[in-house]
Amino acid sequence: MPTLICACVLGLFFGCASPSVDTASEATEPVEPSVEPSVEPEETATAPSDVPSQFGQPISERERVALSDITAAPEQFDGQVVSTEGEITAVCQRMGCWMEMKDGDGPAVRVPMAGHAFFLPKDVSGRRARVEGHVALRTLPPGEAAHLASEGAQAIGQRLQITATGVELL
Repeated sequence: MPTLICACVLGLFFGCASPSVDTASEATEPVEPSVEPSVEPEETATAPSDVPSQFGQPISERERVALSDITAAPEQFDGQVVSTEGEITAVCQRMGCWMEMKDGDGPAVRVPMAGHAFFLPKDVSGRRARVEGHVALRTLPPGEAAHLASEGAQAIGQRLQITATGVELL
């Protein structure tokens, strides 16, 4: 006990309080023990609403062009930046660095993410998306076509592609 008294006296003398003695609360009212609210673990959410909706650069306010119009006359849009939307039919299962999308019964269009600047979640196939990007007509070299096919691509025979600078899931 003398050691405790000395520690308390020394603590008060040097301006620090002993953790076991609270001189301010002794004269007033008893201190209630702190009760932590019970926190239940959060469930891991897997709903599509947990997926971010914007990837890459924000989509501008430019006029939307129907994807079916682009696929019907790709030469008319070659070299242009367009904003369009459609259903995602495939996504790269290695990195999410490309997707394929179509509108209705039209053909699927390759949509690589510009320079691998951003990636899509691999499980967004079947969702609608708005895309803004650069339209190009190019035939894939056999090596690139084989590489894309190994990642699940189907639209490797199409010349049309839209290199996305931004994607918004709808």
